[in-house]
Amino acid sequence: MRIGEVIREHRKSKNITQEEMANRLGVTASAVNKWENGNSQPDIMLLSPIARLLGITLDTLLSFQEELTSEEINSLVYEANAKLKCETYEEAFQWTKDKIEQYPNCEPLIWQLAVIFDAWRLAKDVPQSEKYDDYITRCYVRALDSKDENIRTGAADSLFGFYSRKEQYGKAEEYLVYFSKQNPERKRKQAVITAKRIG
Repeated sequence: MRIGEVIREHRKSKNITQEEMANRLGVTASAVNKWENGNSQPDIMLLSPIARLLGITLDTLLSFQEELTSEEINSLVYEANAKLKCETYEEAFQWTKDKIEQYPNCEPLIWQLAVIFDAWRLAKDVPQSEKYDDYITRCYVRALDSKDENIRTGAADSLFGFYSRKEQYGKAEEYLVYFSKQNPERKRKQAVITAKRIG
């Protein structure tokens, strides 16, 4: 998404007209219209005031999260794996949090990093691993809003597994709605929960 599209999307979500935005920024409505249509770019001095007016970060305004290619995402995922092998879990986790803050809306990156760190702490029996629960589950929940069905389903599957391991079957069941009714995996997971509740 380009900067003009970001401005238009967030301006409309705040119910601000182009004229109102122009008045508050000290520019013409025509200038705002040109930004939104991709015919020109805002002056660099206006970037912070635009972000404040729209209630978004500069990263979101400049669409840094959209700049990652699949190759770049794969490279960061590879780097995270390498860090887990040669650094402490905590050090690697902090590095990952920094990357997620750098690309706050890159759903594929957020989801994949959450999966890696969730799986690693289970496989390697990381001490005090529950202290990472909140952050990892929040990453999964963010991925549930993805436009990509594979990411949504993957995040729902991860959350289902997380709450099933905690024996919070009612909470786990909530995530089955992200699977289509025809998906055999949904039926299998429902059967697992039913069996656990009966048993």
